[in-house]
Amino acid sequence: MCLLPLFVHTAVCQLKLAISAIQKKFRNGPRPPAVLLCVANPLALSCVHAITNAGWTCHRVPRLRYVDRAARALDAAVVVTDRIASVAARVRNETSDLLPFVLLGPPRRQADALAAGATLFVPVPLDGPVLIQGLARIINSPAPQGPRIVADANGLWLDPLTTQVRVRDTPLALSPRHFSVLLELVRSPGRLLTTERLCSGIGNIRPMTPAALAVCVSRLRKLLRDAGAPDCIETVHCLGYRYILLELPLAPAAAMARHG
Repeated sequence: MCLLPLFVHTAVCQLKLAISAIQKKFRNGPRPPAVLLCVANPLALSCVHAITNAGWTCHRVPRLRYVDRAARALDAAVVVTDRIASVAARVRNETSDLLPFVLLGPPRRQADALAAGATLFVPVPLDGPVLIQGLARIINSPAPQGPRIVADANGLWLDPLTTQVRVRDTPLALSPRHFSVLLELVRSPGRLLTTERLCSGIGNIRPMTPAALAVCVSRLRKLLRDAGAPDCIETVHCLGYRYILLELPLAPAAAMARHG
């Protein structure tokens, strides 16, 4: 008898998905992006309000195994869920083309969420504007999902899609220039990146002078140090900069440059 509410909830969600699919088929004109929602009931109301207020359609899915069918029927753009373990198992199995997943959970689960392949992690209690900004970047991104940088030995997380940066549990607010320089360094740990390359207009930022690059790197070092990260950006005199991992063995030349 205790399973009756669960069966009723599942049946109602499937009925709503079927009705939405029929409406989509016979509706003319452009349709707003569809977001699939698979979260526990305490989170559902705030998520639905935030998503619908942004002008998108929100469809609840009772189980993650129904996501593929719902995505095909509704042309869904992203999935919002709080089931981190289920997403990790789904990514490992790779049974189909994966939609971008936005995972919700307590801040201590961020590492698990990113390791599970989440495109975006939003801590709870839910911050509606943060959720909507992340969904907007995902939905409006014209490029396919690229390789993600998860966690490295320095405790640094970067998300190239949403430009989120964290040092363990501490978020960092970086300008586009600082983020682009840090991302370029982190993508090539242990390799020397010349000043000319970093000044030539990486990412979507305009080219800068070597003096501006030096100021940018100095600011990055201070922000990382204040957030608890080790001193991981070294200067190679007259050549450029290098990002060093704590667990990355240094070549003799690199060790000499680091120590003096």
